Amino acid sequence: MTVLDLITLIRRGWKYLFLGLVLGALAGFAYGLVATPVYSSQATGFIAATGTSVVAGSDEAVARAGAYMPLINSSQVREEIAKEAGVSTSDLHGSLSARVVPGSTLVEVTANASDPQSALKLANGALHALAKVVAHIEDVAGATATPPPPGTPVAVAPSNGIAIVPMDEAVAPTRPSEPNKTLAIGIGALSGLVLGLAVLLLRRALDVRVRAHTDIPALVGTGVLGRVPKLDFKGHGKRDALARAVAHEAYRQIRTGLRFSSVDQEVRVVMITSANLGEGKSGTARSLARVLAESGQRTLVIDGDLRRPTVASGFEIDGTIGLSEVLSGQVPVASAIQRTSDPNLFVLPAGGIPPNPSEMLGSSAMQQLLTALRRDFYIVVDAPPVLPVTDASVLSTVVDGLVWVVAMGKTRKAEIAETRTQLAQTRARILGVVLNLVSLKGGDNGYGYYQKNSRYYVQSGRMADEADDDITAFAAMADLSPATFDNAGADDEGLVADDARSSTSAPGSRNGRSRPHRTVVPRVPTLARLQDEEDGAAATAESPEPEPDPEESVTPRYARRNVRP
Repeated sequence: MTVLDLITLIRRGWKYLFLGLVLGALAGFAYGLVATPVYSSQATGFIAATGTSVVAGSDEAVARAGAYMPLINSSQVREEIAKEAGVSTSDLHGSLSARVVPGSTLVEVTANASDPQSALKLANGALHALAKVVAHIEDVAGATATPPPPGTPVAVAPSNGIAIVPMDEAVAPTRPSEPNKTLAIGIGALSGLVLGLAVLLLRRALDVRVRAHTDIPALVGTGVLGRVPKLDFKGHGKRDALARAVAHEAYRQIRTGLRFSSVDQEVRVVMITSANLGEGKSGTARSLARVLAESGQRTLVIDGDLRRPTVASGFEIDGTIGLSEVLSGQVPVASAIQRTSDPNLFVLPAGGIPPNPSEMLGSSAMQQLLTALRRDFYIVVDAPPVLPVTDASVLSTVVDGLVWVVAMGKTRKAEIAETRTQLAQTRARILGVVLNLVSLKGGDNGYGYYQKNSRYYVQSGRMADEADDDITAFAAMADLSPATFDNAGADDEGLVADDARSSTSAPGSRNGRSRPHRTVVPRVPTLARLQDEEDGAAATAESPEPEPDPEESVTPRYARRNVRP
């Protein structure tokens, strides 16, 4: 892992680090509250070299005094303390420590107890007791080598000895020395930060889900057509309008990527699939079909999921008659295709659920149906997921290519590998990957510039709708429904062409600007003609046929509805 990878990991997982920091600080604060307070008191003594008189301590005296410091916790010292205090040794509570202050001839005795008075008495008593014990040992060491008889006083030869003279008495502490709440909070916060970083590193090492768009080329072997943000609308404010604008722009980017995904072979039939359920393939199919229809492309959405159909409910149309009835020969395809409220957008629902979905989707009837429909429509097929059933693999053999929907943070890498293996067995053509459920706040996923240029989208919405309210114009610009957009720019199929050479301002034009002249290019699709003939036959039986208009006689009905003069 490089330094840049570590910085990126910290930036993505800053919430874990912050959580660890807060929890560690709270743990340190809690320890400071529940820990038993400890009070410390110190007494100081002077190290003196003894001879004919007491003189200042030498290096030898200091070294000898250091050898006596472990005696502070001996039974002799505690007995002397108890004798001086008039209590038993079992009543002495607390701990003692002694040391020679570095670079000096001073002895420092420290007593720790649970209350200030006990620490004070223990520190003063320990210093005097240590001085007596050291003096007794020095007296014994300075006596004759022959041990005296029992009961005989020891002859004192105090030459070249040391003595500890009490100097500064201990004082009662005013605040506990332990626990140090500030230090405990700091140590806890640092420990929590280190723990959070360890969790991030472990999570990255053990992570089996797709977390970044950079994982797709290695896993799938193709590029990313677009990244669709995770939409979580809570109202109609500016943030929700921005989310809708980003989502709509993402599907436009996918539309552009599909147009340039193939140079040698025209792509007219696209299948939308995913590895598992719940990754957003049906929503992607509907939204992609809508933006394709916005551009003037006659688009047909076919619900190829004959097990769990959702296209009819998504477009709020009747799905009783559909693909199953067409493939079984019960109804003609012209009667099963339904118009939607969106211009240039048609739907072929799934119909009834058959007992053999995979056989129907892989039949020659399905291939012939797509061959006939592709002459008049750009087809988007909502297919089942690849891993649960074999329908998508079978259907991939009769389409021009497929778009693979991958849910960010949900789809596992092993599932992507297995899906790719199954699609490779049928030689499916993967046009690209759509990353769904991408966090809008993830700057590494390409959404930072949307936040920076949000005023640009607001301004564009105002110019398009001539509204004074930025939020209203922005929401209209971000609406995924093509009904709120002008149907200009529909030049993909030649339905509407703009005469860019027109430069004369028309009367009543806004801001003195003329609208480009639009001409209708006649084009009669086969399926639309069949539908029109059925509608016309019913109308003829009730009323005489009016004299046909020359222009309308060559223009299909749904094209006339969507072209504005």
